[in-house]
Amino acid sequence: MSDALHELDLLDARARDDVLAAVAAVESADAPVDPARFGALQDPGLRAEVTAALAACGRTLLEVDRGWLSAYDDDIANVLADEGTGILNEKDRAVLALVLLYTVAIPRARGRLTGNDWTQAEATTVDELQRNRHLTRLDIQRSLRRLRSLGILRPGLRGAIAPGPQFLRLSEARAKRIWDELIVAAQPESTLAQIIRRRHSDQGPTPQ
Repeated sequence: MSDALHELDLLDARARDDVLAAVAAVESADAPVDPARFGALQDPGLRAEVTAALAACGRTLLEVDRGWLSAYDDDIANVLADEGTGILNEKDRAVLALVLLYTVAIPRARGRLTGNDWTQAEATTVDELQRNRHLTRLDIQRSLRRLRSLGILRPGLRGAIAPGPQFLRLSEARAKRIWDELIVAAQPESTLAQIIRRRHSDQGPTPQ
């Protein structure tokens, strides 16, 4: 952190303010931040200062849909997960997995959705989620409230049930890992699932 602060001190006041404003924006925004709004995101030199300031806090800068957001560095995220920090409880993970299956995985498999953006989804309903008889309607509704409050699902008590803005903050590696895990969950006995399990066992524990 001290090295990053030292680098900021070497900037003139205007550039330093631009960097700090850009850091605040990418840390707090729900949607990708338009670089046209911040000089520090347009200028490669100042953008490197934004990256350094974020890195000092274990964060990284992600380019998302021609804009910018921040996220935890993958290595830092893995350490936090190993410590149990930020891990969803079992029911919330189950509900989230169902939401991703119904809203993204199945539509993609049927050719109705393309690309890798998890927020491009077909909304589901509580009734559809309740087809999983291991979860009660009350379990699902409580989990939906918690997941919405965290930005993991789209906000709004009566809003569409679909992935929320936190999915924009996934690194490429973490997004791919989630997709792999959905394939294993949906088709556990398939050849592809076996290949994925072997590959993941070589790579280490699943990121949470």
